[in-house]
Parts: sequence; C-alpha cells; structure tokens
Amino acid sequence: MEYASTYHHEITGQDERRSWLDYIEKTWEFFLYSSLYLGIAAAGMAYVTCLIEGAGFSLPAAAILGLVVFSVYNLNRKTDEAEDALNHASRHRITSTFSSPLLAMAVIAYAAALCLAAPFGIAALGITLVPLVAGLLYSLPLLPPTTGYRRLKEIPVCKNLVVAFSWGLSFSLLPVAIACIDPGPATLAAFFFIFSWTFIASVLPDTRDRAGDAATGVVTIPVLFGVPGTRRLLSAFNLISGFLLLVPWTSVPSRIGAVLIAFSLMYSQACIIAIGRTCHEGCLCDVVSDGQFIPIAILGFLVARGFPVFGTWVL
Repeated sequence: MEYASTYHHEITGQDERRSWLDYIEKTWEFFLYSSLYLGIAAAGMAYVTCLIEGAGFSLPAAAILGLVVFSVYNLNRKTDEAEDALNHASRHRITSTFSSPLLAMAVIAYAAALCLAAPFGIAALGITLVPLVAGLLYSLPLLPPTTGYRRLKEIPVCKNLVVAFSWGLSFSLLPVAIACIDPGPATLAAFFFIFSWTFIASVLPDTRDRAGDAATGVVTIPVLFGVPGTRRLLSAFNLISGFLLLVPWTSVPSRIGAVLIAFSLMYSQACIIAIGRTCHEGCLCDVVSDGQFIPIAILGFLVARGFPVFGTWVL
C-alpha cells in the first residue's frame, strides 16, 4: 500500500508538471503567433530608430508602430490562411482558433494607433496609414487577370520590396514627424537601415516556407534560387548595406547609432548563415530574426545610459 501511494503521488506530480508545461507552451504560442511578440519587437525597432536619428525617444512613436505592426500582421494572416495551412501548422492553428478575437483586436489596435497619431498632425496620420495601405495592396487580389498575377505578393521579390519600403518609410519618418523636426541625412540612413533589415527578415521565412509557396504558386526568392543561392544573395545584400550605412559616418549623427547598426548587421548575418542549416528554422525565423530589435533596443538603452562596458567606450 505504501508503494502504491508513493507511485500515485509521483504520477500526480508528473501530471501537474506536464499540465503547467502545456499551459506555458500554449501561452507562448499565442503570444508569438498572435503577433503580440512582433508588436513588442516593433516598439524596440522604433526606439532604435530614434537613437539612430538623434530625435530622442518617442513613446508615442513606439506605441503607434507597435500597434500598427500587430494589426497589419493579423490582418495579413487572414488572407494567407491557405499558405499558412501548408507552411506553418502551429501558427495556423492559433490564428484559426482565435480568428474572430484576433480580427477584432487588429481593428481596435489600428484605430488606437490612428487616434494616437492624430494629435501630431496630418503628416503623422498619413505615415501611420502607410503600412495599412501597403498591406492591402500586398494581400488583396487587385491586379487584373491579364497580368498573370492577382496579388502583389505573388510577383517575385515584389512582396519583399513592398514590406521593406512601407516599414522603412514608417519607422524613419514617424519619429521626426512627432518630434516636429525636419528629415535629414540621419532619416535617410534610418530608412535604408530599416528597409535592409526588413527585406532580409522577410526573405528568411520564405526559405523555410519554400515548399508550401511553390505548391500554392507563390514564387519567392528561395523558390527561384534555392537555399544556398538565397544565402549568398542575402549575404551580399547585407554586406552592401553595411558598407553604405557605416562608411559615410556623417549619415549617422552619433556613435550610438553606428554601434547599433553594426550590431544589427552582424545579428542578421548570423541568421542568414543559419537558415537552411538548422532543424529549428521556425524558432530562427519567428523568434530570433523577428525579435531582433528586442535585444538591440536593450543594448541601445544600456549604451545611451552610459552603463559600464556598454556605454563608456561608446559615448
């Protein structure tokens, strides 16, 4: 009887631990695939952009851009359900299970972003609308059938350029619009920096999803060039971006901005090297790459505050 009681106690404890682990896993999956994680990363990107531009941290810009990214990605996934069902079963399970709540949250989030932007003037409001307009043009079947395509995302490379351009424009212009300062060389540097990162970050998941994209007729860079060719192409693009951003030091107003750009380029290169060479491509794309600006924002905060090791040698 004593042995049976001990055995029962051990089994009960194991079941409780497994239940807690399942709960934590499901909570993390919802946090990740609902785009809440992307929204936080976008707020970090806004902070890094402010440091690069020397505009001072803007909490409204970080909040607006975080809400916009959360909203646009949830709206976009409503139009990508067929591809997600093939490429990303875990994400499709979350987005289909919570379809109505996530759609409502996306609409409310964008409305909140527009309300936050409105007091800063028509320029801030227009910039806030850029990702929504780009997302609609990107996802909806608006092209005439005679072109051979129905959506911009079906045109090779076009989808990466549309996403990169809209992110680059929004993240570089919104902080200066809110701060009421004129765009300058640092704004251009911030635009190209965000454009370059977003282009790379949008191609990496295409490498993971190449089989499903090919099956649904979506021609992406990895479908065209294969994984090794994509790695070479992205590495060359990252190298050229680094040269253009860091050689003309006058385009970056502070050493903090240059340090953050250099760290981001190295971070992106590590992701490029790893893609296609790991069995954890989902984690690499959805957590490591997409969440890049969380650790970079923390680094920027430490550098800006002059923390020992991080700040004194930069400032």
